[in-house]
Amino acid sequence: MKWMVRGILVTAICCVVVPAQAWWGDGHGILTEGAVLALPEEVPAFFRAGGAVASNVVFDPDLFMNRGVSTLDHAEHGEHYFDLEYLKGRAIPAKRYDFIALCQELDLDPGLVGLAPYSIAEWTERLTIAFAEHRKWPENETVQQKCLIYAGFIAHYAEDICQPLHATVHFDGMKQEDGTKVGKEVHEEVDSAVERLGFTPQGLAAQQEPVAFDSLLGSVVAQIEESNGMVDEVYALTGQWEDGENSEVRALAEARARRAVGFTASLYLTAWRNSEAIRLPGWLAR
Repeated sequence: MKWMVRGILVTAICCVVVPAQAWWGDGHGILTEGAVLALPEEVPAFFRAGGAVASNVVFDPDLFMNRGVSTLDHAEHGEHYFDLEYLKGRAIPAKRYDFIALCQELDLDPGLVGLAPYSIAEWTERLTIAFAEHRKWPENETVQQKCLIYAGFIAHYAEDICQPLHATVHFDGMKQEDGTKVGKEVHEEVDSAVERLGFTPQGLAAQQEPVAFDSLLGSVVAQIEESNGMVDEVYALTGQWEDGENSEVRALAEARARRAVGFTASLYLTAWRNSEAIRLPGWLAR
């Protein structure tokens, strides 16, 4: 009960202060189109030509955080981030409800820590099933649209965790020894960098080499750890992020944008490869 009461209070606070949105403006759309363009020819042609659909859907998770739909708003916030430091070195469980049980053990609110690893892995596996349907009914346009819709959801959460401030407790400024915070404005400045600095889907897709992951959740966790390791580098540029001529800002922003494109494309390729082994139930007809 102690955990539940504190969890309710913390969640209420987080709904106000946790910046669950990332890559503002058209950033998510640019990154998603880039991820689709980066795919190899083994991925079906309809999917490689479907960037406009996926990049339309990619904004939906942010739309779900709306007080007019309070149940959905409450559930959605934690899907966008993972504050790694809260676990203090404990391994991230493979399944969502095992993670919730770990949070109970540690007296943590799962929504405070974040649930991004599971949103990414679960949506990737939904796409895996949809791709299996496409393999069986390759001319079914409804199945094709479903694949592209799922791709938009994958992209949103995957791109979020490539933004370092979605992988840390320091999402809202870096706390100093005297209790003050520096860089409270940095999160918004990083989020807007993709669009503000003029990155394009074609440029971000160039020279990408997506890979199919052997361990889906393991690869997601590795990406969160990589992003978390770059937090200090992000805050080192406090006060400079809006300077479009700053070479360090441009280099770091482009590196994270390219990583978001490559990681998302790799999730798509993983879903396609894994779909070959899926056996659909005999009662299903399309």
